[in-house]
Amino acid sequence: MDFKRLIDMISNANINNEAVYELIQEASGMDLSKEENQRILIRRGAKIANREISKETEDHIIGILKEKGISNELFSYLK
Repeated sequence: MDFKRLIDMISNANINNEAVYELIQEASGMDLSKEENQRILIRRGAKIANREISKETEDHIIGILKEKGISNELFSYLK
């Protein structure tokens, strides 16, 4: 994953950095191989970013995670 790109996106967006770090800390203690945990993080991340996320988009992101793991393609859904 391109962490520089992620940090740049957070820096350029109106996102609460503290909330992002809390989410990252929470994620580090989760079993991310479980789909329900992935969905929890997707929903919380969307909420932090003040974005609505449809069930279809959430399902698509989960599909990408299953197929590729975390990839740069996921960044396109953060815009």
